Amino acid sequence: MSFKITRISFIVVIALLLVNCTSVEKYNYKLAQPIPVEKLQKDIDYTQHKLEKLYPNLYGYISKEKLDYKFDSIRKVVNKPMTSSEFYFVISPVIASVRQGHMTMTPPSKKLSKKESKRLKKMGDGPLSQFTFEWENNKLFVIKNKSKKKSINLGSEVVSINGVAPQTLFNKYRKSVTSDGYNETYIRKGFNKRFSLYMTNEIGINDSLTYVFKHKDSTYSAVISRNKSDKKEVSKGKIVQKDSAKVVAKKPVDKAKLKLERKNKRIYGYNALTNEYAKSLKFVKSDSTIAILKVKNFSEGIYSKSYKAIFDSIKKHNIQNLIIDIRDNPGGRVADAVNLYSYLTDKDFVILQPAKVTSKTSLFKWGLFRELPAVAYPFAAIAYPFYMGFSYFRTTKKADGTYEYRLVGSRKSKFAPNNYSEKTYVLINGGSFSASCILSSSLKGNPNVTFVGEETGGAFNGTVAGIMPVVDLPNSKIPLRLGLMDIRTINQTNIEGRGIFPDVEIELTIEDKIKNSDPQLDWIMNDIKKKR
Repeated sequence: MSFKITRISFIVVIALLLVNCTSVEKYNYKLAQPIPVEKLQKDIDYTQHKLEKLYPNLYGYISKEKLDYKFDSIRKVVNKPMTSSEFYFVISPVIASVRQGHMTMTPPSKKLSKKESKRLKKMGDGPLSQFTFEWENNKLFVIKNKSKKKSINLGSEVVSINGVAPQTLFNKYRKSVTSDGYNETYIRKGFNKRFSLYMTNEIGINDSLTYVFKHKDSTYSAVISRNKSDKKEVSKGKIVQKDSAKVVAKKPVDKAKLKLERKNKRIYGYNALTNEYAKSLKFVKSDSTIAILKVKNFSEGIYSKSYKAIFDSIKKHNIQNLIIDIRDNPGGRVADAVNLYSYLTDKDFVILQPAKVTSKTSLFKWGLFRELPAVAYPFAAIAYPFYMGFSYFRTTKKADGTYEYRLVGSRKSKFAPNNYSEKTYVLINGGSFSASCILSSSLKGNPNVTFVGEETGGAFNGTVAGIMPVVDLPNSKIPLRLGLMDIRTINQTNIEGRGIFPDVEIELTIEDKIKNSDPQLDWIMNDIKKKR
Protein backbone atom coordinates (compact mmCIF):
# COMPACT_ATOMS: atom_id res chain seq x y z
CA MET A 1 0.00 0.00 0.00
CA SER A 2 1.51 3.31 -1.04
CA PHE A 3 1.61 6.24 1.34
CA LYS A 4 0.88 9.74 0.09
CA ILE A 5 0.48 13.04 1.91
CA THR A 6 -1.61 15.38 -0.20
CA ARG A 7 -1.37 19.13 -0.26
CA ILE A 8 -4.83 19.36 1.27
CA SER A 9 -3.92 17.16 4.26
CA PHE A 10 -0.82 19.24 4.86
CA ILE A 11 -2.91 22.43 4.92
CA VAL A 12 -5.31 20.75 7.36
CA VAL A 13 -2.37 19.88 9.63
CA ILE A 14 -1.22 23.50 9.69
CA ALA A 15 -4.76 24.78 10.25
CA LEU A 16 -5.33 22.45 13.18
CA LEU A 17 -2.02 23.27 14.80
CA LEU A 18 -2.52 27.04 14.47
CA VAL A 19 -5.97 27.18 16.04
CA ASN A 20 -5.91 29.57 18.99
CA CYS A 21 -6.92 28.37 22.44
CA THR A 22 -10.13 29.60 23.98
CA SER A 23 -9.61 32.58 26.24
CA VAL A 24 -9.02 31.86 29.91
CA GLU A 25 -12.20 33.66 30.95
CA LYS A 26 -14.36 31.79 28.47
CA TYR A 27 -12.78 28.46 29.41
CA ASN A 28 -13.34 28.97 33.14
CA TYR A 29 -16.92 30.13 32.55
CA LYS A 30 -17.76 27.06 30.48
CA LEU A 31 -16.08 24.82 33.06
CA ALA A 32 -18.66 25.84 35.64
CA GLN A 33 -21.67 25.41 33.34
CA PRO A 34 -23.77 22.22 33.30
CA ILE A 35 -23.39 20.30 30.04
CA PRO A 36 -26.57 18.92 28.41
CA VAL A 37 -27.16 15.18 28.68
CA GLU A 38 -26.93 14.55 24.94
CA LYS A 39 -23.47 16.16 24.79
CA LEU A 40 -22.23 14.12 27.74
CA GLN A 41 -23.52 10.98 26.02
CA LYS A 42 -21.53 11.96 22.94
CA ASP A 43 -18.41 12.24 25.11
CA ILE A 44 -19.01 8.72 26.41
CA ASP A 45 -19.39 7.42 22.84
CA TYR A 46 -16.29 9.34 21.76
CA THR A 47 -14.20 7.87 24.59
CA GLN A 48 -15.30 4.29 23.95
CA HIS A 49 -14.70 4.67 20.21
CA LYS A 50 -11.20 6.08 20.74
CA LEU A 51 -10.25 3.22 23.04
CA GLU A 52 -11.54 0.54 20.68
CA LYS A 53 -9.88 2.13 17.64
CA LEU A 54 -6.52 3.21 19.04
CA TYR A 55 -5.73 1.35 22.25
CA PRO A 56 -3.77 -1.92 21.90
CA ASN A 57 -4.33 -4.62 24.52
CA LEU A 58 -7.47 -2.85 25.70
CA TYR A 59 -8.76 -6.08 27.21
CA GLY A 60 -5.53 -7.19 28.89
CA TYR A 61 -6.91 -6.80 32.42
CA ILE A 62 -10.65 -6.50 31.76
CA SER A 63 -12.89 -8.45 29.39
CA LYS A 64 -14.70 -6.73 26.53
CA GLU A 65 -18.02 -7.70 28.10
CA LYS A 66 -17.16 -6.06 31.43
CA LEU A 67 -15.82 -2.89 29.84
CA ASP A 68 -18.86 -2.58 27.56
CA TYR A 69 -21.06 -3.06 30.62
CA LYS A 70 -19.27 -0.25 32.45
CA PHE A 71 -19.78 2.14 29.53
CA ASP A 72 -23.45 1.16 29.28
CA SER A 73 -23.84 1.67 33.04
CA ILE A 74 -22.56 5.25 33.00
CA ARG A 75 -24.80 6.02 30.02
CA LYS A 76 -27.70 5.28 32.36
CA VAL A 77 -26.20 7.34 35.18
CA VAL A 78 -25.78 10.39 32.96
CA ASN A 79 -29.45 11.37 32.90
CA LYS A 80 -29.14 15.02 33.90
CA PRO A 81 -26.81 17.91 33.00
CA MET A 82 -23.43 17.86 34.74
CA THR A 83 -20.41 20.12 34.92
CA SER A 84 -17.10 18.82 33.58
CA SER A 85 -15.90 18.16 37.14
CA GLU A 86 -19.01 16.16 37.99
CA PHE A 87 -18.74 14.19 34.75
CA TYR A 88 -15.06 13.44 35.46
CA PHE A 89 -15.99 11.38 38.51
CA VAL A 90 -18.47 9.39 36.40
CA ILE A 91 -16.25 8.54 33.44
CA SER A 92 -12.72 8.41 34.92
CA PRO A 93 -13.35 5.20 36.97
CA VAL A 94 -14.21 3.44 33.69
CA ILE A 95 -10.84 4.50 32.26
CA ALA A 96 -9.10 3.34 35.45
CA SER A 97 -10.84 -0.07 35.20
CA VAL A 98 -8.69 -0.84 32.13
CA ARG A 99 -5.81 -0.98 34.65
CA GLN A 100 -3.18 0.69 32.48
CA GLY A 101 -1.25 3.26 34.49
CA HIS A 102 -0.23 5.42 31.52
CA MET A 103 -3.83 5.97 30.44
CA THR A 104 -5.17 8.77 32.58
CA MET A 105 -7.91 11.33 32.74
CA THR A 106 -6.95 14.60 34.36
CA PRO A 107 -9.59 16.36 36.48
CA PRO A 108 -10.55 19.63 34.77
CA SER A 109 -9.28 22.70 36.60
CA LYS A 110 -9.49 26.45 36.20
CA LYS A 111 -6.84 28.18 34.15
CA LEU A 112 -4.93 31.26 35.22
CA SER A 113 -4.43 34.35 33.10
CA LYS A 114 -0.86 35.51 32.46
CA LYS A 115 -1.50 38.40 34.84
CA GLU A 116 -2.63 36.06 37.62
CA SER A 117 0.30 33.71 37.05
CA LYS A 118 2.77 36.59 37.29
CA ARG A 119 1.14 37.85 40.48
CA LEU A 120 1.31 34.46 42.16
CA LYS A 121 4.90 33.92 41.07
CA LYS A 122 5.86 37.32 42.47
CA MET A 123 4.18 36.54 45.78
CA GLY A 124 6.26 33.40 46.30
CA ASP A 125 5.62 29.73 47.10
CA GLY A 126 2.00 28.81 47.66
CA PRO A 127 0.85 27.40 51.02
CA LEU A 128 0.57 23.88 49.56
CA SER A 129 4.05 23.79 48.03
CA GLN A 130 5.83 24.71 51.28
CA PHE A 131 5.60 21.14 52.56
CA THR A 132 6.63 17.76 51.25
CA PHE A 133 3.96 15.24 52.15
CA GLU A 134 3.93 11.47 52.35
CA TRP A 135 0.77 9.35 52.19
CA GLU A 136 1.14 6.23 54.31
CA ASN A 137 -1.36 3.97 56.10
CA ASN A 138 -4.26 6.21 55.06
CA LYS A 139 -2.67 9.28 56.66
CA LEU A 140 -0.82 12.30 55.28
CA PHE A 141 2.43 13.27 57.00
CA VAL A 142 4.81 16.22 56.73
CA ILE A 143 8.34 15.02 55.95
CA LYS A 144 9.82 18.37 54.85
CA ASN A 145 8.93 21.87 56.04
CA LYS A 146 9.96 24.84 53.90
CA SER A 147 7.51 27.25 55.55
CA LYS A 148 8.53 30.01 57.96
CA LYS A 149 6.72 28.20 60.77
CA LYS A 150 9.46 25.88 61.92
CA SER A 151 7.41 24.92 64.98
CA ILE A 152 5.53 22.49 62.73
CA ASN A 153 7.31 19.22 63.47
CA LEU A 154 8.38 16.79 60.80
CA GLY A 155 6.24 13.68 61.08
CA SER A 156 3.15 15.70 61.94
CA GLU A 157 -0.08 14.31 60.53
CA VAL A 158 -2.17 16.64 58.37
CA VAL A 159 -5.69 16.38 59.77
CA SER A 160 -7.23 18.86 57.35
CA ILE A 161 -6.52 21.76 55.00
CA ASN A 162 -9.23 24.43 54.89
CA GLY A 163 -11.57 21.84 56.36
CA VAL A 164 -10.81 19.11 53.79
CA ALA A 165 -9.40 15.89 55.25
CA PRO A 166 -6.76 14.09 53.12
CA GLN A 167 -8.70 10.85 53.63
CA THR A 168 -11.78 12.44 52.05
CA LEU A 169 -9.66 13.49 49.09
CA PHE A 170 -8.10 10.03 48.70
CA ASN A 171 -11.48 8.28 48.82
CA LYS A 172 -12.93 10.71 46.28
CA TYR A 173 -10.16 10.26 43.70
CA ARG A 174 -9.12 6.66 44.39
CA LYS A 175 -11.42 5.12 41.77
CA SER A 176 -9.95 7.42 39.13
CA VAL A 177 -6.37 6.20 39.63
CA THR A 178 -4.76 2.91 38.62
CA SER A 179 -1.37 1.29 38.36
CA ASP A 180 -0.38 -1.26 35.73
CA GLY A 181 -2.50 -4.34 36.40
CA TYR A 182 -3.26 -5.34 39.98
CA ASN A 183 -0.29 -3.70 41.69
CA GLU A 184 -1.03 -1.50 44.74
CA THR A 185 2.37 0.05 45.54
CA TYR A 186 1.95 2.70 42.83
CA ILE A 187 -1.40 3.94 44.17
CA ARG A 188 0.17 5.55 47.24
CA LYS A 189 2.91 7.10 45.11
CA GLY A 190 0.39 8.35 42.58
CA PHE A 191 -1.70 10.05 45.26
CA ASN A 192 1.43 11.68 46.69
CA LYS A 193 2.31 13.01 43.26
CA ARG A 194 -1.15 14.44 42.55
CA PHE A 195 -2.13 15.56 46.06
CA SER A 196 -1.61 19.28 45.42
CA LEU A 197 -3.59 19.07 42.16
CA TYR A 198 -6.48 17.31 43.87
CA MET A 199 -6.52 19.71 46.81
CA THR A 200 -6.38 22.74 44.52
CA ASN A 201 -9.34 21.37 42.58
CA GLU A 202 -11.31 21.16 45.82
CA ILE A 203 -10.43 24.48 47.46
CA GLY A 204 -9.00 26.59 44.64
CA ILE A 205 -5.79 28.61 44.58
CA ASN A 206 -5.35 30.51 47.84
CA ASP A 207 -2.83 32.96 49.25
CA SER A 208 -3.23 31.35 52.68
CA LEU A 209 -4.56 28.06 54.02
CA THR A 210 -5.60 26.88 57.46
CA TYR A 211 -3.93 23.60 58.35
CA VAL A 212 -4.84 21.36 61.25
CA PHE A 213 -1.88 19.25 62.38
CA LYS A 214 -1.57 16.40 64.83
CA HIS A 215 1.74 15.61 66.49
CA LYS A 216 1.89 12.96 69.18
CA ASP A 217 -1.06 13.77 71.45
CA SER A 218 -1.55 17.41 70.50
CA THR A 219 -3.72 18.83 67.73
CA TYR A 220 -3.27 22.43 66.61
CA SER A 221 -4.02 24.72 63.68
CA ALA A 222 -1.70 26.99 61.71
CA VAL A 223 -2.31 29.50 58.94
CA ILE A 224 0.26 29.15 56.16
CA SER A 225 0.59 32.11 53.81
CA ARG A 226 2.52 32.53 50.60
CA ASN A 227 6.22 32.44 51.29
CA LYS A 228 7.68 35.50 49.60
CA SER A 229 11.17 35.10 48.22
CA ASP A 230 13.94 36.75 50.23
CA LYS A 231 15.64 37.83 47.03
CA LYS A 232 15.45 41.59 46.50
CA GLU A 233 14.49 42.79 43.08
CA VAL A 234 16.40 45.60 41.45
CA SER A 235 14.36 47.92 39.26
CA LYS A 236 15.77 48.99 35.94
CA GLY A 237 17.54 52.33 36.07
CA LYS A 238 17.79 52.35 39.87
CA ILE A 239 20.98 52.05 41.83
CA VAL A 240 20.75 49.95 44.99
CA GLN A 241 23.07 51.07 47.77
CA LYS A 242 24.96 48.23 49.44
CA ASP A 243 26.60 48.06 52.82
CA SER A 244 30.25 48.66 51.98
CA ALA A 245 31.31 46.19 54.66
CA LYS A 246 29.41 43.41 52.86
CA VAL A 247 30.57 44.20 49.37
CA VAL A 248 32.76 41.39 48.10
CA ALA A 249 34.84 41.80 45.01
CA LYS A 250 33.59 39.62 42.18
CA LYS A 251 35.85 36.79 41.21
CA PRO A 252 36.88 36.70 37.58
CA VAL A 253 34.57 34.47 35.56
CA ASP A 254 36.19 31.25 34.37
CA LYS A 255 34.46 30.95 31.00
CA ALA A 256 35.92 27.53 30.25
CA LYS A 257 34.63 26.20 33.58
CA LEU A 258 31.17 27.68 33.02
CA LYS A 259 31.04 26.18 29.54
CA LEU A 260 31.93 22.75 30.94
CA GLU A 261 29.27 23.08 33.65
CA ARG A 262 26.60 23.95 31.08
CA LYS A 263 27.69 21.01 28.94
CA ASN A 264 27.50 18.58 31.87
CA LYS A 265 24.08 19.91 32.82
CA ARG A 266 22.81 19.06 29.35
CA ILE A 267 24.47 15.64 29.29
CA TYR A 268 23.40 14.50 32.75
CA GLY A 269 19.95 16.14 32.73
CA TYR A 270 20.21 18.90 35.33
CA ASN A 271 16.94 20.08 36.88
CA ALA A 272 17.22 23.63 38.21
CA LEU A 273 14.07 23.31 40.35
CA THR A 274 15.35 20.32 42.33
CA ASN A 275 19.06 21.06 41.88
CA GLU A 276 19.55 17.42 40.88
CA TYR A 277 20.76 15.48 37.87
CA ALA A 278 18.73 12.79 36.09
CA LYS A 279 21.86 10.63 35.92
CA SER A 280 24.53 10.75 38.61
CA LEU A 281 27.33 8.51 39.86
CA LYS A 282 28.64 8.55 43.41
CA PHE A 283 31.54 6.58 44.85
CA VAL A 284 31.27 5.34 48.43
CA LYS A 285 34.05 6.98 50.45
CA SER A 286 34.32 4.19 52.98
CA ASP A 287 34.72 1.54 50.27
CA SER A 288 36.35 2.36 46.95
CA THR A 289 34.92 -0.78 45.30
CA ILE A 290 31.30 0.45 45.57
CA ALA A 291 29.53 2.97 43.33
CA ILE A 292 25.92 4.19 43.33
CA LEU A 293 24.30 5.07 40.00
CA LYS A 294 21.17 7.14 40.60
CA VAL A 295 18.80 7.37 37.62
CA LYS A 296 15.93 9.68 38.51
CA ASN A 297 14.24 9.37 35.12
CA PHE A 298 14.82 8.24 31.55
CA SER A 299 13.58 11.54 30.09
CA GLU A 300 16.33 14.06 30.73
CA GLY A 301 19.94 14.27 29.66
CA ILE A 302 21.85 12.97 26.65
CA TYR A 303 21.86 9.30 27.60
CA SER A 304 24.36 8.11 24.98
CA LYS A 305 27.00 10.48 26.37
CA SER A 306 26.11 10.28 30.06
CA TYR A 307 26.15 6.46 30.33
CA LYS A 308 29.40 6.19 28.36
CA ALA A 309 31.12 8.63 30.71
CA ILE A 310 29.61 6.97 33.78
CA PHE A 311 30.70 3.45 32.83
CA ASP A 312 34.12 4.65 31.72
CA SER A 313 34.48 5.99 35.25
CA ILE A 314 33.20 2.73 36.77
CA LYS A 315 35.77 0.74 34.82
CA LYS A 316 38.54 3.22 35.65
CA HIS A 317 37.84 2.89 39.40
CA ASN A 318 37.60 -0.93 39.17
CA ILE A 319 34.17 -1.02 40.80
CA GLN A 320 33.18 -4.48 42.06
CA ASN A 321 29.73 -3.63 43.44
CA LEU A 322 27.36 -1.34 41.51
CA ILE A 323 24.14 -0.10 43.11
CA ILE A 324 21.57 1.18 40.59
CA ASP A 325 18.93 3.32 42.29
CA ILE A 326 15.74 3.65 40.21
CA ARG A 327 13.37 4.25 43.12
CA ASP A 328 10.67 6.75 42.14
CA ASN A 329 11.91 6.69 38.54
CA PRO A 330 8.69 7.26 36.52
CA GLY A 331 10.25 6.13 33.24
CA GLY A 332 10.68 8.11 30.04
CA ARG A 333 12.40 7.21 26.79
CA VAL A 334 12.59 3.50 25.99
CA ALA A 335 15.84 4.12 24.11
CA ASP A 336 17.36 5.58 27.27
CA ALA A 337 16.62 2.43 29.30
CA VAL A 338 17.80 0.18 26.45
CA ASN A 339 21.06 2.13 26.24
CA LEU A 340 21.65 1.69 29.98
CA TYR A 341 21.00 -2.04 29.66
CA SER A 342 23.72 -2.28 26.98
CA TYR A 343 26.26 -1.44 29.70
CA LEU A 344 24.94 -4.16 32.01
CA THR A 345 25.41 -7.13 29.69
CA ASP A 346 28.34 -8.67 27.83
CA LYS A 347 26.24 -10.15 25.02
CA ASP A 348 24.30 -8.73 22.09
CA PHE A 349 20.67 -8.55 23.12
CA VAL A 350 16.99 -8.10 22.34
CA ILE A 351 14.94 -7.12 25.39
CA LEU A 352 11.62 -6.07 23.81
CA GLN A 353 9.07 -7.69 21.57
CA PRO A 354 7.92 -5.57 18.61
CA ALA A 355 5.31 -3.12 19.92
CA LYS A 356 1.69 -3.89 19.06
CA VAL A 357 -0.36 -1.07 17.52
CA THR A 358 -3.92 -1.08 16.20
CA SER A 359 -3.27 0.01 12.60
CA LYS A 360 -0.75 1.48 10.15
CA THR A 361 -2.04 4.96 10.93
CA SER A 362 -2.90 4.76 14.63
CA LEU A 363 0.18 6.82 15.54
CA PHE A 364 -1.02 9.83 13.49
CA LYS A 365 -2.48 11.81 16.38
CA TRP A 366 -2.63 15.61 16.75
CA GLY A 367 -2.61 15.39 20.53
CA LEU A 368 1.12 14.71 20.38
CA PHE A 369 1.78 18.44 19.98
CA ARG A 370 -0.66 19.98 22.45
CA GLU A 371 2.13 20.80 24.91
CA LEU A 372 4.14 22.76 22.37
CA PRO A 373 4.27 26.56 22.69
CA ALA A 374 2.36 28.46 20.00
CA VAL A 375 5.60 29.72 18.48
CA ALA A 376 6.56 26.12 17.65
CA TYR A 377 3.34 25.30 15.74
CA PRO A 378 4.64 26.27 12.26
CA PHE A 379 7.76 24.13 12.77
CA ALA A 380 5.67 21.21 14.05
CA ALA A 381 3.44 21.52 10.99
CA ILE A 382 6.47 21.21 8.72
CA ALA A 383 7.93 18.25 10.62
CA TYR A 384 4.66 16.36 11.14
CA PRO A 385 4.34 14.84 7.62
CA PHE A 386 7.85 13.40 7.97
CA TYR A 387 6.90 11.91 11.33
CA MET A 388 3.77 10.41 9.73
CA GLY A 389 5.80 8.82 6.95
CA PHE A 390 8.40 7.48 9.37
CA SER A 391 5.70 5.92 11.59
CA TYR A 392 3.82 4.47 8.65
CA PHE A 393 6.78 2.64 7.14
CA ARG A 394 8.01 1.42 10.51
CA THR A 395 4.65 -0.28 11.12
CA THR A 396 4.09 -3.69 9.52
CA LYS A 397 1.00 -5.83 9.12
CA LYS A 398 1.42 -9.45 10.25
CA ALA A 399 -0.14 -12.54 8.67
CA ASP A 400 -2.72 -12.73 11.47
CA GLY A 401 -3.95 -9.20 10.72
CA THR A 402 -2.26 -7.51 13.68
CA TYR A 403 0.20 -4.62 13.42
CA GLU A 404 3.69 -4.22 14.86
CA TYR A 405 5.97 -1.24 15.27
CA ARG A 406 9.74 -1.77 15.25
CA LEU A 407 10.78 -0.22 18.53
CA VAL A 408 14.31 0.35 19.83
CA GLY A 409 15.15 -2.73 21.89
CA SER A 410 13.08 -5.06 19.72
CA ARG A 411 15.97 -5.33 17.26
CA LYS A 412 19.30 -6.96 18.07
CA SER A 413 21.53 -4.43 19.81
CA LYS A 414 25.22 -4.58 20.61
CA PHE A 415 26.52 -4.58 24.15
CA ALA A 416 28.68 -1.62 25.15
CA PRO A 417 32.47 -2.20 24.94
CA ASN A 418 32.96 -0.82 28.46
CA ASN A 419 30.15 -2.91 29.95
CA TYR A 420 29.97 -3.85 33.62
CA SER A 421 29.53 -7.52 34.61
CA GLU A 422 30.32 -7.59 38.33
CA LYS A 423 27.85 -7.71 41.24
CA THR A 424 24.85 -5.39 40.78
CA TYR A 425 22.11 -4.32 43.19
CA VAL A 426 18.94 -2.58 41.97
CA LEU A 427 16.85 -0.42 44.32
CA ILE A 428 13.14 -0.33 43.36
CA ASN A 429 9.82 0.82 44.85
CA GLY A 430 6.23 1.66 43.92
CA GLY A 431 7.39 4.77 42.12
CA SER A 432 9.50 2.71 39.70
CA PHE A 433 7.37 2.78 36.58
CA SER A 434 7.31 2.39 32.80
CA ALA A 435 10.83 2.33 31.28
CA SER A 436 12.38 1.64 34.68
CA CYS A 437 10.36 -1.59 34.74
CA ILE A 438 11.56 -2.51 31.24
CA LEU A 439 15.10 -2.27 32.59
CA SER A 440 14.21 -4.17 35.77
CA SER A 441 12.38 -7.05 34.09
CA SER A 442 15.26 -7.43 31.63
CA LEU A 443 17.76 -7.67 34.50
CA LYS A 444 15.56 -9.92 36.65
CA GLY A 445 16.87 -13.46 36.84
CA ASN A 446 20.47 -12.47 36.19
CA PRO A 447 22.50 -14.30 38.90
CA ASN A 448 24.68 -11.22 39.41
CA VAL A 449 21.71 -8.93 40.10
CA THR A 450 19.85 -8.56 43.41
CA PHE A 451 16.72 -6.40 43.71
CA VAL A 452 16.07 -4.63 47.01
CA GLY A 453 13.09 -2.52 48.12
CA GLU A 454 9.41 -2.82 47.18
CA GLU A 455 7.39 -4.15 44.25
CA THR A 456 7.54 -1.77 41.29
CA GLY A 457 4.48 0.27 40.33
CA GLY A 458 4.81 -0.74 36.69
CA ALA A 459 4.14 -4.25 35.40
CA PHE A 460 6.84 -6.88 34.84
CA ASN A 461 5.54 -8.08 31.47
CA GLY A 462 5.09 -4.68 29.83
CA THR A 463 2.81 -1.70 29.47
CA VAL A 464 0.81 0.30 26.94
CA ALA A 465 2.75 3.51 26.42
CA GLY A 466 5.35 4.64 23.86
CA ILE A 467 3.61 7.46 22.02
CA MET A 468 1.00 9.03 24.29
CA PRO A 469 -1.13 11.81 22.79
CA VAL A 470 -3.58 13.74 24.95
CA VAL A 471 -7.03 14.36 23.49
CA ASP A 472 -9.79 16.50 24.98
CA LEU A 473 -13.30 15.06 25.08
CA PRO A 474 -15.33 17.20 22.63
CA ASN A 475 -17.86 18.67 25.06
CA SER A 476 -16.60 18.28 28.63
CA LYS A 477 -13.01 19.09 27.53
CA ILE A 478 -11.64 16.50 29.97
CA PRO A 479 -8.07 15.57 28.90
CA LEU A 480 -7.54 11.87 28.15
CA ARG A 481 -4.04 10.51 27.68
CA LEU A 482 -3.76 7.36 25.57
CA GLY A 483 -0.84 5.02 25.07
CA LEU A 484 -0.66 3.81 21.48
CA MET A 485 1.91 0.99 21.77
CA ASP A 486 1.66 -2.28 23.66
CA ILE A 487 5.29 -2.72 24.73
CA ARG A 488 6.21 -6.18 26.02
CA THR A 489 9.53 -7.38 27.39
CA ILE A 490 11.18 -10.58 26.16
CA ASN A 491 11.62 -11.73 29.75
CA GLN A 492 8.12 -12.60 31.03
CA THR A 493 6.58 -13.84 34.27
CA ASN A 494 3.55 -16.05 34.88
CA ILE A 495 2.26 -13.59 37.49
CA GLU A 496 0.27 -11.34 35.18
CA GLY A 497 -0.50 -7.78 36.23
CA ARG A 498 2.13 -7.44 38.93
CA GLY A 499 5.41 -5.58 39.09
CA ILE A 500 8.99 -6.70 39.59
CA PHE A 501 9.24 -8.15 43.08
CA PRO A 502 12.38 -7.46 45.10
CA ASP A 503 14.59 -10.36 46.17
CA VAL A 504 14.86 -8.58 49.52
CA GLU A 505 11.73 -6.68 50.55
CA ILE A 506 12.30 -3.67 52.81
CA GLU A 507 9.80 -0.82 53.19
CA LEU A 508 10.78 2.70 54.16
CA THR A 509 8.80 4.21 57.04
CA ILE A 510 7.85 7.82 57.72
CA GLU A 511 10.55 7.90 60.39
CA ASP A 512 13.15 6.76 57.84
CA LYS A 513 12.18 9.56 55.47
CA ILE A 514 12.20 12.22 58.18
CA LYS A 515 15.62 11.16 59.43
CA ASN A 516 16.98 10.65 55.90
CA SER A 517 17.88 7.09 56.85
CA ASP A 518 17.88 4.42 54.15
CA PRO A 519 17.53 0.85 55.47
CA GLN A 520 17.29 -0.46 51.89
CA LEU A 521 20.69 0.93 51.00
CA ASP A 522 22.03 -0.07 54.43
CA TRP A 523 21.06 -3.69 53.77
CA ILE A 524 23.04 -3.66 50.52
CA MET A 525 26.11 -2.20 52.19
CA ASN A 526 25.96 -4.88 54.91
CA ASP A 527 25.45 -7.62 52.32
CA ILE A 528 28.57 -6.51 50.46
CA LYS A 529 30.58 -6.63 53.70
CA LYS A 530 29.29 -10.11 54.56
CA LYS A 531 30.31 -11.56 51.19
CA ARG A 532 33.93 -10.46 51.43
